Amino acid sequence: MMMMRRRRKKKKKKMMMMMMMMMVVVVVVVVVTTTTMMMILIMIVRFELN
Repeated sequence: MMMMRRRRKKKKKKMMMMMMMMMVVVVVVVVVTTTTMMMILIMIVRFELN
């Protein structure tokens, strides 16, 4: 990331936008994966109890 910033000094705004988009995508993916894992765990626990 630092190398990219050093090379492209003129396109700082675009790089920042790309970084923000990447961060948002990563956060969304992590949240979705965690929620799915929780749902699967809850289903497994329910089946085990029943």
